[in-house]
Amino acid sequence: MSTSQFSPSDVLGYHRMQAGTIPLNESNDTYRTGDALMGRLFYSLKDRYMITASVRRDGYSAFGQKNPRATFPAVALGWNFSSEKFAEPITEWLDYGKLRLSWGENGNRDIGQYEALSDMTSGPHPYIDQNGNVYISSQVYVNRMSNPNLKWERTASTNVGLDFAIMNNKLSGSMDAYIATTNDLLVDRSLPEIIGYNSVAANLGQLQNRGFELNLNSDIISRPNFSWNASANFSFNRRKIKKLYGDMIDVKDDEGNVIGQKEADDIKNKWFIGQDPDRIWDYERVGVWQVDEADEAAKYGNQPGDFKYKDQNEDGVLTDDDRIFQGYKTPRFRWTFRTEFIFYKNISLSTMFYSYWGQYDSYNRAANSTSFADRVTDYVMPHWMPDNPINDYARIGSKNIGNNYVRKSFIRWENITLSYNLPKDFAQKMSLQNMRLSLSVRNVAVISPDWNFWDPENSDPAPRTFNASINITL
Repeated sequence: MSTSQFSPSDVLGYHRMQAGTIPLNESNDTYRTGDALMGRLFYSLKDRYMITASVRRDGYSAFGQKNPRATFPAVALGWNFSSEKFAEPITEWLDYGKLRLSWGENGNRDIGQYEALSDMTSGPHPYIDQNGNVYISSQVYVNRMSNPNLKWERTASTNVGLDFAIMNNKLSGSMDAYIATTNDLLVDRSLPEIIGYNSVAANLGQLQNRGFELNLNSDIISRPNFSWNASANFSFNRRKIKKLYGDMIDVKDDEGNVIGQKEADDIKNKWFIGQDPDRIWDYERVGVWQVDEADEAAKYGNQPGDFKYKDQNEDGVLTDDDRIFQGYKTPRFRWTFRTEFIFYKNISLSTMFYSYWGQYDSYNRAANSTSFADRVTDYVMPHWMPDNPINDYARIGSKNIGNNYVRKSFIRWENITLSYNLPKDFAQKMSLQNMRLSLSVRNVAVISPDWNFWDPENSDPAPRTFNASINITL
């Protein structure tokens, strides 16, 4: 419950909800159920040939009455080829080798628990009689369109992998390549307003993911008083929309003749067949309007100092026909690297780096068009002026008719930690089993060649944290 406009004032009405003149009371009662059954079978022959098969049946009350449950099978094969006779010539350097092949399906039920149902809502509704008197009455109406056919989102994935260890286990790791296809995506589909509903929860389209991942672990040096180990990971993922709603449109040549048909894209949501859902489709920024371009800028309602966007078809107006595919909002590559040095078994120095590379994000703060940009700011921003004709930042109070995209690739030095384990005999003299002292720094440094704002990972300030700790086991 809440209320406002206390009488005689909010000071005298402190802790007195009944003193508010505009009360609001709300209540909510929700209910959901789920169930699951699962079976799994594993068989191994001579520790060389392995097969795993599983099946599960899941149910969730949020789906439509016709499809509350779905079945998800999976099967995996493994072959330890380093145990075969033909591998004996290479076992001098190959300690372990295993090939893996798997296929399976899983489901997604990440929707609101009443998304498949129509719901009734109530609220005040004004009306005017013949004399012009305004009355307020309560109305009850259907708030959402139902979908009794709503069902589980399904992802089928095929994975090929290799596990290996070489040079007396000095280097080990794994490689995986996969293709995953998601069908019946759970989305809120936009509807024409004439229907009376803005959207409906529906299963639409097909999305394909392809990717690769490499993991490496190495014991580089292993001696009684010094050891050095490291691990690294590299991965990438590529997505593509294969299908959407199944609505077909005509394909025409330059003369307007129909030469075929294709599935329609979803322009409103910027979803395109054959493209990544996170692909940027927008106006192309080509700098800032300069003083000698004032007449040309005025055609688009701009003036010198505003961001300049390219009119692709040169028709004098910016429309969807001028939007083009540009970069991606998700990283093209990711990697991590961690290493540790151990001295005399008691002193440890470790550090970790990671990177997201190739992604773009909108940086409209560079337009300097926020409220009171000439007086208030939380970040020192350059700005365009006639005697400072830069192309990356606009004038103070500019008009920005598009989006300014900047690459956010970065490498972060995530942490560095120095720790010391007291010798056991010394700790036992203090009636302790173990005692560990450590110093660490989090968010040591970050390098981002193109992003010049707050932290490139979250576009907000990211603190550097210093920590000193003592861990004791009694």
